[in-house]
Amino acid sequence: MRLHTHDYRAPDTDGIVDGAVLMHREMADLLTRRTTTALHDLTTGPRAVSGAGGGDVVYAGSGPYAFLYHHWRERHGGDYRIVREVHTALWSGYWAQEELCAPLVRPGDLALFPTAYTRRLFLHHFPSVTRAGSAVAYPMLDRLPRRRPRPVPAAGRPLRIGYLGAMSLAKNVDQVLSVYARCHRESRGRVSLLCAGKPNDPRWEPDAVRAALRAGGDPAAVDALRLEGIWPQRRLAAFFDAIDVLLFPSTASRETLGRVVLEALAHGVPVLAADVGPAVELLPASNLVPTALDTHGTFDMGRVGPLGRVDEDALTEKLLTRDFAPAALRSEAPYTDEAFLSALRGDPPGAEPGHDRTLPDAVRVAPRPPQGPGQDPAAAADRLFLDFFQRRDEAVHAALDAHAARTGHDDPALRRIVDDPARNLADYRAFPRLLDALVLPPLTYTLAPAPVGAGNTTGGTP
Repeated sequence: MRLHTHDYRAPDTDGIVDGAVLMHREMADLLTRRTTTALHDLTTGPRAVSGAGGGDVVYAGSGPYAFLYHHWRERHGGDYRIVREVHTALWSGYWAQEELCAPLVRPGDLALFPTAYTRRLFLHHFPSVTRAGSAVAYPMLDRLPRRRPRPVPAAGRPLRIGYLGAMSLAKNVDQVLSVYARCHRESRGRVSLLCAGKPNDPRWEPDAVRAALRAGGDPAAVDALRLEGIWPQRRLAAFFDAIDVLLFPSTASRETLGRVVLEALAHGVPVLAADVGPAVELLPASNLVPTALDTHGTFDMGRVGPLGRVDEDALTEKLLTRDFAPAALRSEAPYTDEAFLSALRGDPPGAEPGHDRTLPDAVRVAPRPPQGPGQDPAAAADRLFLDFFQRRDEAVHAALDAHAARTGHDDPALRRIVDDPARNLADYRAFPRLLDALVLPPLTYTLAPAPVGAGNTTGGTP
């Protein structure tokens, strides 16, 4: 078996902070070290995989673009197997990928998911994603340290809380700050907070956060707060050495794993997280915080936002009383290199841990409006991809002209994407937005209330 994959070591990822992008780079490096791999450039079009033959495997590990390989295989009579990935949950990019792949998936193809929660979500919504044709594998642990769980300071002793990741409402960072302020006040100053991450809104800039804390009536909390901005990967150990517990209250609509959870556990740091979504299968039950889903709003896959809110009273109580377990990962197997490499060989891991069923079972996605006669969205997406990445800007502008004439709105942000001289496969703010506008508009969805008596987790059967 020979592997073929995009050379993801090439894209410039400076300024792009995204766990999936980091994973793509790590996998390109892993495959070149551990397997016979033919690297190619996806943006060159079908000739990128012209050398793939029977018995070969194409690993689509370069973002939400697996539909290209499926379309090219069909169009050019290829007989290789395709292993694709889904790295986000309710985002138009990977949702569109699965819509476009659906009629082109063949026996032997495989979809990999970071968590069983994510797999369950897509099993519910795509008949082309089957139990036999999907697995949970996200190789990561073999590139992390394996430190022993560190002792948790006793109740009443100083506690250092940490938050690592984007400073965004989608990740409920406002709740991190609110709970910290309460803990600092109720512990009489024995709690501190270290935040490392990029603010995605002016309200999360350091000066604004400090001003809000002062206005909240506890100016001393400002002195025990460190807002550090983005920390590079090489400084992760220093970050985790500076905290006793990590908060991960994210209910972001795109969340499928939370790399920071695995990173913290690998460094021996316990994590407290929402009791819906991916963390359910990663953490001990005592480290999960009751969470209320937003069952009243309508969400858009073109935007990221919080799907629920953690119970701040419960989280505050857990922190002050130390009602949580030391660092422990419930199941390590899916996050090893061997699980990933076995999947590529055609022997995907079978067993999976108990996982959240509340959130994936609650999702109700609006149906896609019917395509017009003769429309082929996979061909249109293929054409747009090649026009964009091969700098056929006139063709993309012509498509935007037609879109503006049809909708009565000419979006200058889309024009700027085309006019920008950069073409970066790793920039999900660029081509995926064009795909949203010109081929498959983002769908909307709601969350249904859980049935009375429904449990939160399920075992290995999705």
